[in-house]
Amino acid sequence: MILITRPRKNSLEFQKRLEKLKINSEVQELSKFKIFKKQISLGSCSILITSPRSIDYLIMSKIIERCKKNEFIVIGEKTTQRLKQLGCQNILISAKDSADLINKLKSKINRLSDVKFLCSNVYNKELVESLKKMKCKITLVRVYETFKVKKLKKSVVMNLKNDKFSAAVFFSKFSLMVFLELCKLDKVSKSCLKRIHYICVSKRVGGFAQKLGYNVHYSSDPSEKGMLGIIKNLKLK
Repeated sequence: MILITRPRKNSLEFQKRLEKLKINSEVQELSKFKIFKKQISLGSCSILITSPRSIDYLIMSKIIERCKKNEFIVIGEKTTQRLKQLGCQNILISAKDSADLINKLKSKINRLSDVKFLCSNVYNKELVESLKKMKCKITLVRVYETFKVKKLKKSVVMNLKNDKFSAAVFFSKFSLMVFLELCKLDKVSKSCLKRIHYICVSKRVGGFAQKLGYNVHYSSDPSEKGMLGIIKNLKLK
């Protein structure tokens, strides 16, 4: 059985894909979000988006129409597609992950005078530091709040302690950190946790856990498709 740790809507979609592979799974949300509704002025800046929640903000605050002339720098194929569907066609860069974004940005950095990063209290600090080193003027604009859940479901704790999970999937470093923290609170032993395959969307997400001795995997393709490929190759059930 595989543990899915995405927000509920995304987890249910991933669960359906696993069902097609005849793989059982359980969903455990590890974070909650509060989208702000206060309108902000973005002017003619380039807008950096690394999460679908930032697009939710543009919609809920009703400023999406104003942004259609802005340039967008985006991480995630689905996020890019959603922006285009909403009428934001001026995509300067669409990247697979932060490393891909930095690589693609090198040839365009001179044309960027002002970048506003629509983010939450939890964001990719490594990406921001990399952009600053490239002399990119970047401003953090908090448009939603991320909260960690306070405890794991009882069924998840029981399945962890009884070695029912062959793997767990993680799409963010924050989720993996919360998971390990909550497992400690529920006294799930490290020996149980180290028998699980940790399938992470990128090295940034799982690198710290790998250094701690956990069995971490990441695909060269940082996407759901890439993660499903790992599950198929490992022949997980």
